[in-house]
Amino acid sequence: MAVACKGECYHAEEMVPCRSAMAEETPTQAPKKEKPPAIEDKPFAEFINEAFLPALKNALSAKVGDVTLRLEGNTVMGEWGKGMYQFRLYFLEGNIQGPKVFVCSSGGIAPSTLEPFLGDERKVTLDLLVFGVMQRLNGQKWLGGN
Repeated sequence: MAVACKGECYHAEEMVPCRSAMAEETPTQAPKKEKPPAIEDKPFAEFINEAFLPALKNALSAKVGDVTLRLEGNTVMGEWGKGMYQFRLYFLEGNIQGPKVFVCSSGGIAPSTLEPFLGDERKVTLDLLVFGVMQRLNGQKWLGGN
């Protein structure tokens, strides 16, 4: 026996809610929006040149005036004070998540001590890289009075 209903009933012979009611109650899910890839996921040279160097230059310019930054191979090089202050950040595997080494020198003397840089961080971000360099240079007391 066919029963016409509006989805608010139970069919006696089936003892289940009307199928039309179940179909109406099924919510449609909105398509998930894909997040844009993180800036840190860009290729190494692109990330360094387009994101890291400008962010680091902006942070350093607030403390020192004539800073010069550049990428040579897998090494970020920075200097100011007409070459009196220099630092290098080596990305040993050519990516920001791999091992990194920091060196610095002043007075025109060649750097002599290699220091691990952010070695215990699981996920390295743009902000963490800039913070790490600023913290390291501030530790040398190169960025103003401490």
